[in-house]
Amino acid sequence: MPKSDTLAAIATQTKHRASRKDRTPRAMKADPFAPTPEQREHAVYVEQDIVDVKAKGRVTIGKAFRKQPRFETMEGIGTEQLKALRCYRAAFDASEMSETKCALDVRPRGAAGSHGAISAIESRAFGASTLRGIECQLGALVHTLRDVALMDLTFSEAAMKRFGSREVDWIDVGKGKRKPRSIVKLAPKSGTHRQIIRDEFFSGLRLLIDAAAPYLSRKAIRSDRQP
Repeated sequence: MPKSDTLAAIATQTKHRASRKDRTPRAMKADPFAPTPEQREHAVYVEQDIVDVKAKGRVTIGKAFRKQPRFETMEGIGTEQLKALRCYRAAFDASEMSETKCALDVRPRGAAGSHGAISAIESRAFGASTLRGIECQLGALVHTLRDVALMDLTFSEAAMKRFGSREVDWIDVGKGKRKPRSIVKLAPKSGTHRQIIRDEFFSGLRLLIDAAAPYLSRKAIRSDRQP
């Protein structure tokens, strides 16, 4: 084959490879800070602003994924019930705040200094006090409400925690190149157990609305007094 024909053939092959490469869709780069697929299977995550409180006001410094309480997407919950659940969850989160300063904050005593440290202690104490005040009015249903509203357990998971579980064989039909396979999952021993947890949860919500009402009204009063 003449040299010119050889060069032409090589050029044609190179052009064909380049055009084929351009048609190949590029895989999107995964966000290293996003929740993993395994985490998303067990909870809902939303991307929210990171707000830093300074002397001049609140400043947005970035975004981050935050785990959303399961009750936010639960069907059958009304507005008043949702307000009570958020109040209950906020008190729990405040009471569970870490007493250790973030390792990323290298400034002495943290960003807000000693005043911020005292404020954090007060927030934890107020959260714990609010939590005790709410839960003392929930009676025997407090354990169910804790599991669902605070621990983010599903009704089935809460039922398995209390009554035990059984193994169930599931068939994964597969998708694409993945072949069908058999999977063993845990399920409540009885469908009645799940219904018991659900009924207790919604019965407890009626008590929770009354228990959280004084704290919600105090919060509204404080917000009205702020300039």
